[in-house]
Amino acid sequence: MLIKRGSSGAHVKSFQEFLIVNEFLHGLADGVAGSITHEAIKLYQGASGLVADGVAGAKTLRKAKEEGWSYGEEPSKAQEDAAEALGIPVKVVQTIEKVESAGRANAIRFEPHVFLRKRPDLSESVPFTKGSKGFSVTKAETNRSAFEYAFSLDPDAAVESTSWGLYQVMGSHLLDIYSSANSAADNFYADPEGVSYKLFVKWFKASPRALAAAKAKDWKKLARYYNGPGNVEKYSSLLGNAYEDIA
Repeated sequence: MLIKRGSSGAHVKSFQEFLIVNEFLHGLADGVAGSITHEAIKLYQGASGLVADGVAGAKTLRKAKEEGWSYGEEPSKAQEDAAEALGIPVKVVQTIEKVESAGRANAIRFEPHVFLRKRPDLSESVPFTKGSKGFSVTKAETNRSAFEYAFSLDPDAAVESTSWGLYQVMGSHLLDIYSSANSAADNFYADPEGVSYKLFVKWFKASPRALAAAKAKDWKKLARYYNGPGNVEKYSSLLGNAYEDIA
């Protein structure tokens, strides 16, 4: 498989989605590798220590698979178990995983705006650059280092204000599973995949309307319940496209 300027198809769209999740490409995945995708591939290659030529060949795609990109793979046992526990198609489980993390089990995203709602007294300590939709799009404010700094200030608030794992479930559910913020973070770091599936099943069991939408493959309703009302059109499109792309 080779992805270069002019390539098109489901495999291109899948790789674009991986680049979007990892913040190398901005916008919607359209399945056509034009100049913007070419530049995004170069950015990814440079960040990964590869030759930045904008052509995703064997080495680039192998590196991407090591970092969670998958295309046309059979569902894992854990995905099948989660689907069975919730009574939803396993393809829906794969779809949400693909859109939320591109298969990166250890993915975390700290949300400074959520943290500062809980701890407004720390506004001078925790950086937050408000984006057009109200949340930060500054990677240094949302990455693991940002989380760990916030954790040093208020562990519970930091865990609650972070999206965790394969399905990017907010940390209030993580605190429900474990006895303390320290235990929650330690368990996730030790077994991010296992904890991701626990969080996913717990979240859906606590959200019957979202579960009904997932069973019906109603992407707009699922987008509203899972990702919030402010991003329904874009998120539902990502879900629908990812579902169609999964073999």
